[in-house]
Amino acid sequence: MYTRASATDRIVDPERRGDVKEAIDMRLEGKVAVVTGGAAGIGEAYSIGMAREGAKVVIADIDEKAGAQLAERINAEGATALFVPTDVSSKADAETMAQRTVDQFGRLDVLVNNASILDAQPVEEITEEMWDRQMAVNAKGTIFCSQAAIPIMKQNKRGKIVNISSIGALAAQPGLCAYHSTKAAIFTITRSFAAELIDWNIQVNAVVPGTTSTGMAERAMRDPAFKKRVVDTIPMGRLGNPQELLGAVLYFSTDDSNYCTGQTLIVDGGVLAIM
Repeated sequence: MYTRASATDRIVDPERRGDVKEAIDMRLEGKVAVVTGGAAGIGEAYSIGMAREGAKVVIADIDEKAGAQLAERINAEGATALFVPTDVSSKADAETMAQRTVDQFGRLDVLVNNASILDAQPVEEITEEMWDRQMAVNAKGTIFCSQAAIPIMKQNKRGKIVNISSIGALAAQPGLCAYHSTKAAIFTITRSFAAELIDWNIQVNAVVPGTTSTGMAERAMRDPAFKKRVVDTIPMGRLGNPQELLGAVLYFSTDDSNYCTGQTLIVDGGVLAIM
């Protein structure tokens, strides 16, 4: 007789990051990929995963210590990574990031716009500064980094832009109005970029992660009762972990998705399936 899988049965070990050199399929061999916010959380999983697939990875992050350490680790394990200190809300930083990428590697094939911040507050307590800062990093940062990368991709007559949204843009949670608003903007940015860049063979798509166990998410769920309410909304009965989002990003970063643009791929543990 069959029994249901428990939440524990369905989980991928969050400690299993994997050696950069193991199980390489090399779908990104010869490519250069930039991951913004690539030093920690889901961005770290993207950086390592793309390096495992053969890409030269540029880790663009505001956290200089974490970024430098991750690049050193990837290089030590036989792949190639460069850390570029980057505040994505600064247009000048975004342009510097793109230029350093070309100076170092001669090209820029894939941009993963992952950098984001979250400040959880009840709607009546959201300050103008909180709103502007989240919008600057999460939405403007996506635009600034794309603007810096697009001319390089146009010159190559091909490219991939992967924007990271959030399940909160489709299934809101209390206290996250500003954050969810920035992530909803990603949908329109993605479709607009896709339509505008199609003649240059640049595909632009979005990944929509469900609630994922990262430092940022855990800080937002410091209250155990709030965390339980969040987990209770997930049919799989648990938070996701960063490695479980990697496949979606790799799909949109490789030739597997050459006929796909302006689309979103939701990885949410089944949340939207029951809404």
